[in-house]
Amino acid sequence: MNPVIKALTFRHACKSFDPRKKISKAHLDMILTAAHLSPSSFGMEAWKFIVIGSDDVKKALRPACWNQPQITEAGHVIVICARPRAIDPLGKYAGKNFERRGLSEDATKTYIEKYKNHMETEVFPRMSAYAWCSKQCYIALANIMTAAASEEIDSCPIEGFEKDWVEKVLNIDTKECEVAVLVALGYRMKEQPPRRRHPMEQMIEYR
Repeated sequence: MNPVIKALTFRHACKSFDPRKKISKAHLDMILTAAHLSPSSFGMEAWKFIVIGSDDVKKALRPACWNQPQITEAGHVIVICARPRAIDPLGKYAGKNFERRGLSEDATKTYIEKYKNHMETEVFPRMSAYAWCSKQCYIALANIMTAAASEEIDSCPIEGFEKDWVEKVLNIDTKECEVAVLVALGYRMKEQPPRRRHPMEQMIEYR
């Protein structure tokens, strides 16, 4: 079986982790490398990853996440934060991102103008900067879960949380970043339940 398909077949939203089993540093580093290598629109990388391994922090975080047991049972919880203020087309961060491409000054200015026009005409009329950055965070989330599954490490993406509460517990400076999604990582306590997917022919259209 193709190794990517094998990993995706192994992966499921694990609801019960074995708290006695911990993720090795080598495996955690590999998973975080996958997050770091994830693509993002215009290469903005407008995200931040907060890795929580402390039992005390996980206990404090759990009530803010609908009291879901995955938070405290998992070996680690990664909080993926969006950085909406970083994507300002005229801001220093965006400018430096384009400059690192090694283009000429004129080409860099042209690219920044193209980015600015896209954000103003296609993105901001439809969604907030936070929403757009959160979309990028989900690319990293998918890579985190697939990388983990490649080493038979289980995961559970978590959207069930109270954003303001989580940010308060973690003392996050919301002027810098805002929580987009969480993912719990560890080893399953129970067998994987049957996978439910609609038939591929219902989901895929060829033209």
